[in-house]
Amino acid sequence: MESSKSNYKYLAVAVAVILAYLSPLYVLGQKAHVLLLDNIDGAVASLKVLAHSGQVFGSLNATVPNIMNGLLRNTMGSEFNLQVLLYWAFEPFTAYVINLTLVHLLAFLGMYLLLKHYVLKEHEALAVGVALAFALLPFWPYGGLSVAGQPLALYAFLNIRARIDNKYDWLILLLVPFYSSLIYSFAFFLFGMGVWWLYDAVVKKQVNWRWLAAMFMMGLVYLLVEYRLLYNIFFDPGFVSIRSEFPLYRIEGKRAALQQCIDNFIFGQFHAASLQQLIILPAAILALVIAGIKKRRPYLLLGLLFLSGVISIWYGFWFFKAWVPIKQQFPFLAEVNMSRFHWLHPLLWYIIFALALKVILEAGRLGKYLVAGLLVLQVGFLFYNNDEITQRKLAVPSYQEFYAGHMHQEIAQFIGKDQKDYRVVSIGMHPAITQYNGFYTLDAYVGNYPLEYKHEFRKVMIAELDKSPFYRDYFDHLGGSRCYLFVEKLMYNAMMTKDHNIVIEELALDSAQLKKMGGHYVFSALEIQNSQDIGLKLLKVFEEPDSAWRIYLYEVS
Repeated sequence: MESSKSNYKYLAVAVAVILAYLSPLYVLGQKAHVLLLDNIDGAVASLKVLAHSGQVFGSLNATVPNIMNGLLRNTMGSEFNLQVLLYWAFEPFTAYVINLTLVHLLAFLGMYLLLKHYVLKEHEALAVGVALAFALLPFWPYGGLSVAGQPLALYAFLNIRARIDNKYDWLILLLVPFYSSLIYSFAFFLFGMGVWWLYDAVVKKQVNWRWLAAMFMMGLVYLLVEYRLLYNIFFDPGFVSIRSEFPLYRIEGKRAALQQCIDNFIFGQFHAASLQQLIILPAAILALVIAGIKKRRPYLLLGLLFLSGVISIWYGFWFFKAWVPIKQQFPFLAEVNMSRFHWLHPLLWYIIFALALKVILEAGRLGKYLVAGLLVLQVGFLFYNNDEITQRKLAVPSYQEFYAGHMHQEIAQFIGKDQKDYRVVSIGMHPAITQYNGFYTLDAYVGNYPLEYKHEFRKVMIAELDKSPFYRDYFDHLGGSRCYLFVEKLMYNAMMTKDHNIVIEELALDSAQLKKMGGHYVFSALEIQNSQDIGLKLLKVFEEPDSAWRIYLYEVS
């Protein structure tokens, strides 16, 4: 009974630590610093625009008029995704906080159940500690449970494989697709499950039809949830995506590819961060040394390390030039990022961490102190990588400063027209900012939109791109998803905050093309000195203390 009470205490402490990790969001509100890259610079604004467009449940032919003169509804998130519904039901920042709270708590629950029942059966306190560490990872908010939900799904699958499943295991596999992504992670997760099933069936002669049925059920639910994406890819012949112009390779030399493999194995990747480099990898090495001294063979630990290495090799070489002939034969491979097996790394690395700590714990009397120290260090490292800390270090504005809602209200009132009656573009700042504040934009950060629109938008800045081989290559090949107005001399075009005391001396902008596309106003974070020469009329300069931006409002004349 005392042991059970102690375990409840451990669980309560773990939940309290998770809430402390998230506390900047609760305490500071919109003054908190949140992830910029692929988050508030695009994803959050897109979710808000979709939620307020009236097209959350739009038809297969519907468009969202706020973006790119009418972005196809099918290129945005499914209405069956919980995150879309959160932004539909709540104000954006509230939805953002609820989403992250659910993600971190469910990450803890899933990893705890997985470790307690299958990895650390005799060490429940250790299971709590490792589950806590996993739950403190800086999960990509837009991914939902794409990484955070994998332990929970694996736990359910293992119960079915062991034939000890109940209705809750099937319910988990039924619900996870409504809060995660098939193309980011679970297509690769299910592939791994399928390979494991084949191994059991062929090598071990153990055919588990319920396990196979569970995989098919989960896959089918994903297909139903992502019906818009499937329609776009397979049933809309008139839609030609920008992804068709993505490069067949990005790495020419083997040395560069190998370096990417090594970097991925040691440091992981941003969207599926595992933060194994400082504590987990050394702990695994120490565990192997201890096992060698004691003449033990930790096959599972070795196997998972090997699998992680194979995934890193696949990741590093996927964009290697040698793949080109195969991708030319199968164009689908050029548009789909098959390197995303690395989204399985966080799950693998924290199981590796658990196995390594178990070896160390059972090594001798000092083992428990060393394990406690390693856990504390990893938790501390994870806290150090909290968005509030990392984004401040990068001088990223707070959520409130970034979106600058009050100042954009003033701009809208100054223009004095219904926002749906005119279109705007941004220079020196992310178009997500104007989108978030209700403006209809010609520019956007969208991962999938018609190639024809990209080519038409390019004409607005064709002369500017000709001045910069870097931005020309970035827009034409690598970065078409960032359909921005790029300026040659700006190092980072979209983050020209008001502390940048520079001006744009000579902007090459085709105002006639901009006007043709419906552009009426330019929101520039910097003064454009040759504005009159290119058909732009300065109307007013806006600046406020709680805004990261100084906005020069130009009218396209």
